[in-house]
Amino acid sequence: MAPLVAGPPGQNLDVVRYGPGVPVTPPPGQAGLTAEHAWHGTAPAPPPSRRRERWRRLASMVLTVALLAASAVVLYLRFHHPPFHVTGVAITHQARNGCVVDVTGRISTNGSAGTISYQWLFRSGQQSPQPLNQSVATGERAVYVTVTLEGSGQGSAAQKVTLQVLGPDFRAASDFAVISC
Repeated sequence: MAPLVAGPPGQNLDVVRYGPGVPVTPPPGQAGLTAEHAWHGTAPAPPPSRRRERWRRLASMVLTVALLAASAVVLYLRFHHPPFHVTGVAITHQARNGCVVDVTGRISTNGSAGTISYQWLFRSGQQSPQPLNQSVATGERAVYVTVTLEGSGQGSAAQKVTLQVLGPDFRAASDFAVISC
């Protein structure tokens, strides 16, 4: 096919067109006709209806609000932690080795991070020892603390042992430890 170089009067003659013939101006009623549509013999897609466009906008807004709400929930769960609390105290284990007894206590927490202040008491009339501190990491639900009791001489004796949590919440647990030498 030879290029067409002649045209109607007043048209630029430097324009060279190939193909089945693409009109310079689209026929009336086909305002969106492009060269691609003319080449393939198809018409442009009709514009979306107002109803469909409204639904698209509404769906877009609903999706945006849902994503913002989900982001807010994730941020709240990630950065908001309840205050640290002790939920329970118990004497859980006694290990005897000759004249020595190791007494282990369990301090239960709510899983938040914090510091526990506690002390071991051995006699009701005795002066209170210096409080001890134990750090708790986020997610730890229990802390185990141990005290060693030593006896001397011959025979056995029962000793009341109390684990007293001073803070952040006051709790206490007691048990008797038997020391045998």
